[in-house]
Amino acid sequence: MTMTAHAADEAKEAIRNATDIVQVIGERVRLRRVGTRWSGLCPFHQEKTPSFTVNPERQIWHCFGCSKGGDVFAFLMEADKVSFPEALAILGERAGIEVPKSGRGPGAAVRDRLYQANALAADFFAASLRTESAASAKARAYLAGRGFEGEILERFRIGWAPDAWDALTTTLGKLLPVKSLEETGLALRRGDGSHFDRFRNRIMFPVDTGPGKIAGFGARAIAPEDQPKYLNSSESAVFRKSTLLFGLTQARSAIRERKEILVSEGYLDVLRLHAAGFDHAVATCGTALTLDHARALSRFEAEVVLVYDGDAAGVRAADRGLDPLLAAGLAVRVLLLPAGEDPDSFLAKNPPGAFGKLLGEARDVPGFLAEASLGGEGANPSLEARVKRFIGLLSRLEDPIRRRLLVRRGSEAFGLEEGVLLEALERRKSGRAPARPVSASRREPPPAEAAKDRAPDGRAERVAPPVVTVASLDPAERELAARVLTEEGAMRAVVEAGGADCFPTEALRAVIRPWVESGQPPLPEERDRLLADEPLVRGVLAMHPVEEAVPLEEQLRTARGLIERLEERRLRAALAALDRAIREAETSRDGSLERLVAERRDLASKYHQRSTNTVS
Repeated sequence: MTMTAHAADEAKEAIRNATDIVQVIGERVRLRRVGTRWSGLCPFHQEKTPSFTVNPERQIWHCFGCSKGGDVFAFLMEADKVSFPEALAILGERAGIEVPKSGRGPGAAVRDRLYQANALAADFFAASLRTESAASAKARAYLAGRGFEGEILERFRIGWAPDAWDALTTTLGKLLPVKSLEETGLALRRGDGSHFDRFRNRIMFPVDTGPGKIAGFGARAIAPEDQPKYLNSSESAVFRKSTLLFGLTQARSAIRERKEILVSEGYLDVLRLHAAGFDHAVATCGTALTLDHARALSRFEAEVVLVYDGDAAGVRAADRGLDPLLAAGLAVRVLLLPAGEDPDSFLAKNPPGAFGKLLGEARDVPGFLAEASLGGEGANPSLEARVKRFIGLLSRLEDPIRRRLLVRRGSEAFGLEEGVLLEALERRKSGRAPARPVSASRREPPPAEAAKDRAPDGRAERVAPPVVTVASLDPAERELAARVLTEEGAMRAVVEAGGADCFPTEALRAVIRPWVESGQPPLPEERDRLLADEPLVRGVLAMHPVEEAVPLEEQLRTARGLIERLEERRLRAALAALDRAIREAETSRDGSLERLVAERRDLASKYHQRSTNTVS
């Protein structure tokens, strides 16, 4: 039924009366009884003397230090950064009171159905892990062997998917329509219409969007032969990897207290960090950090520390993560662990104090860019390339104070005067304005060409600028452009090969150049703006859609092959042009023949040398 204002008030009062405010707040704050009230340290600001009080008789809380206060709904909204309807739904479910649905349309019903299916699945997986059987004992032994038992498993509701084709489908099929399991990706359909479980013999990590709201699962294989090692729920109305962070619900309180967020890449990394006392850690769900992730973290007004592996892939992931984090206004540091280590393996071998020492030495953004092996196993970027990357990041910052402080640190890290960095930043900002008077595919001709289009009396004739269509582009150039706009490896290959000049078409060079100069492909949100503004980009990406999960080495290999093809065609075209010029010189006898022949000889030598290297 639709939630009217009267129904909402009634639901609120019923839930408030059924909720023990001391119990709800006591789960987040250590409270001590003082007379008829309860007192503790405020979770919303730093203090040493308790000024936070809870009055159970009036069902309110108040902090005399920061002046925040309200009822149990206000506490949940402030603590978990949720809206009132979300707080109402969370506390209503906790109290066992049905909350009238607002007129949210069919989408809300679908989300409710998916959340219900995932919640039941989480209970099933948790119960399966505790079941006394030889198979579940192997799963428990696997976790125990990794050092995970008892409380940490309960805190994260870790479970196990039985090693059977239809254990979940058969059990939950008695409670829910199989369609609901199919919508969540928990069950997959065979060709004959029957269903089987997506997750089998895997450790299950529930990923939630708030207390009791399971959006989906991450799953790790136990048997080495089961591939892939990690498998996530399929994308759905509630499970979107680009917005979800594993462990955020469990980390909220510690994040508020420490004013710091540790971001790692793995589910087991988060478990290990929490078990070692670093309970302000979260992880992405098998995807790179996005602007949506960064915006979710920015609500906490805390510093983000990227805790990644020290190998080439970890360095690239950290570098890539800087863009959305800085764009969201977050302060960032980077901790790269010793080579071959991730947070899970490092803390399994070393005491928490050793990790804490490394955490204290985490580099800020300029320090990371100046010192890290950004080139991976290849040649490291030059100082100039590192500074340009830094300037590109600075251009994303809206806060002038933070930008100025980073410029000062950048001056120290790179050994350059602040004025040089500020000048480069100003040029960058003015040269990459988001709004363009004309799209890159319909640019006005340069003055020299424009003069050709003038009438004898000097007045400009109405000649439309040339339109570059996608169909007119070289297929190799089209594909390379699409890959540069979507792949880190392709971008790296183009930068190594000389930048935007790899593209023969001027209109395409103009679109690509700002991103090549930054050394990073556009973020998804920036690519969306390009799609809206640039017809060429729309056409290029329509003919060469984004490919998911392409290994970096394959990206590099493919892009380098395309660059070679374009360069070979450029040389062939240049040779053909010289042949024409030589024929004309032979006829005109203007004295340029000897020079043209020498140029052709040099160019032919370069072409044949390239062809030989390519074959070998």
